[in-house]
Amino acid sequence: IKRILYNTMTNNFLNLTVLPYRSLSKKGFKYLMIWVTSIFLGIGIFFWKIGAWPVFGFLGLDVLMLYYAFKINYKSGEIFENLRLLDKKFEITRCFPSGKQQTWDLEPYWLKAEITGQRNNKNLIIKSKEKIVLVGSFLNINDKKKLLKKIEEAIEKYKLKNNLVKNTAKRN
Repeated sequence: IKRILYNTMTNNFLNLTVLPYRSLSKKGFKYLMIWVTSIFLGIGIFFWKIGAWPVFGFLGLDVLMLYYAFKINYKSGEIFENLRLLDKKFEITRCFPSGKQQTWDLEPYWLKAEITGQRNNKNLIIKSKEKIVLVGSFLNINDKKKLLKKIEEAIEKYKLKNNLVKNTAKRN
């Protein structure tokens, strides 16, 4: 069970968990494998009966390889990132399927988020002074834009709360 624990005594401007999108649920995967196995079993029996029995074994190998390819894909999809903007720091924690974690603490005063890159390879980066962190590399471009908007809104709230935004309105 994955839990997010944080101190509720501090001002929490942002607390997000970013997960990769999976279009096929585990239940859908089970039904897909039953369907593929049934079809390949029928085809394999046909080839066995006409004397081409090695085809049956190769079709079985195809089913096994498909199963393991999906299992590897689901395992890599267990990566997630936690983004937290608190009073004194912006914390990014990346959790890998192996249980290993990477954490970056950035200075919120200098914080800037942007999408960079070329046409088909856009990256969401978060900068603070000399530190640059790539966030949500497993997301599509539309989800990166939504995440960027949420991060920018949280930065704005942080700066307003801490009186870091200059008032540009003219005073009479």
